[in-house]
Amino acid sequence: MRHPPRRIAARIPVLAITLASLSGCAGVGAFRCPEQGGPAWREIRTEHVLLQTDLPSSKAKELAGELERMFVVVRSGLFRNPPPAPGVMRTVAFASEREFERFAPRNAGAYYLRSELSGPVVVMPGTLGDAQRIAIAHELTHHLTAQLFARQPPWFGEGLASFMESMGTRDSPSLGGAPEHRSWFASAHHGRGIRAADVLTASRFDGNGAGAAYAESWALVHYLVNREPERFRALQVRFARGQDPAAAWREVFPEWDPAVEERARALDEALDQYLNHRGRYTSRPIRLPPQPPVTDRPMTGAEVHAARLSLLWLAPRMRVEGAEIRAEIEHALTHDPGHVEALALLAGAAPDAEALRLLERATAAHPEDARAWLALAFVIPAGQEERRLEALRKGVAADRTSAPAHSMLAAALLDAGRSGEALPLARRAVALEPWKTHALTTLSAVLEDLGQCPEALAFQRRALDVFPDRGGAALWTMLVERKTRLENACGQPPPAAPPAAAP
Repeated sequence: MRHPPRRIAARIPVLAITLASLSGCAGVGAFRCPEQGGPAWREIRTEHVLLQTDLPSSKAKELAGELERMFVVVRSGLFRNPPPAPGVMRTVAFASEREFERFAPRNAGAYYLRSELSGPVVVMPGTLGDAQRIAIAHELTHHLTAQLFARQPPWFGEGLASFMESMGTRDSPSLGGAPEHRSWFASAHHGRGIRAADVLTASRFDGNGAGAAYAESWALVHYLVNREPERFRALQVRFARGQDPAAAWREVFPEWDPAVEERARALDEALDQYLNHRGRYTSRPIRLPPQPPVTDRPMTGAEVHAARLSLLWLAPRMRVEGAEIRAEIEHALTHDPGHVEALALLAGAAPDAEALRLLERATAAHPEDARAWLALAFVIPAGQEERRLEALRKGVAADRTSAPAHSMLAAALLDAGRSGEALPLARRAVALEPWKTHALTTLSAVLEDLGQCPEALAFQRRALDVFPDRGGAALWTMLVERKTRLENACGQPPPAAPPAAAP
């Protein structure tokens, strides 16, 4: 019996702006692109970084070089034999701290965005202080490990990323250091409101206790690296091959089973000794590689608006006034009447018929842009499924490396009862971006429809592992309910393969 998936989103993620808020003129301080007398923007490329910025050329090249060096040292710190890097890290850096703050979540030194419609992007001010370095080292760790670990329980993923933050300090980067913002917090909170068992059994970290959970996870990873390196490597092997995290922990550390009180207490005592009684640990200083070669090219006005507006379209949580957005959209359309980001933002605030017209205009002007086809697919009226499938196929054809295009076409084919056609597309989406909840859930649904229930359950569990912090309670609940239904229907996922070499 088929169980078609519930769509994760009924429409493409767009900025929730009312038509009224998009009316009017730009206020004081509105953005000016280079053609309006604003600063020039440039695109700087290194081997692993693509930087878009309004910094002067010399500062932009220096920043791109520093980001490339951070990428290299975090990657080499994580792996003895680094695997191929998962694509280029796009970064948008604002010369003005005030301008960055308008695009950023509150109190963020820098942030890392994984949109459902695009690849990862780092957004930051034009200065690379310790706050930015720590945040980027943390997020780079998530980025570089997503393709290697089939399962990442929150304590492992966040603990490892926090462990690597010591690589981000400017004056004394180290592997295995104990940054004060983590070590002090862990010492202060361990056993006083949070225990190791709390993070080992948590399915996600959110709410007021998230800070303590991150610190406890950092402490646990730091302890295992220094006190139990061989067994910690054995645990990583199990996560890499997709074993259930709770079962893997019990196999490797049976004496610290969080479900048995005296064993959970034994782990708490070991951590307390390590944190609060001068537990010895090993760290080594990191020598940064030399500045890498860079290329520099000026960006066109349309490209500048695309870099900025994409942040508003793909991550609708910024604090930019509607009048200013409207002014920038209108100016972007003078550069390019088919400007994809500008038209997508307008479509998000338009009635259905107008949204359809706007996105048809975007695809006509830019048939090479997969995102335009995906946006169009979401506004095609009900009852026109073949037209929707055709738009999604054109999205895949436009960008064979787009995980969202593959995943959304797979979901549409599944809804049409064509799960056999959907399967290779769904698998390709997960191979391209294994950190995407939508891609993992779609593959799970396709596998279930094909009668491969245990494998469907394994991918649904992975989808919960990578669920974003700000993903929303309703969606989380829906995914948990789906996992529970699969557990009731098909039990445990397939047995794990024999251990492989640790990553």
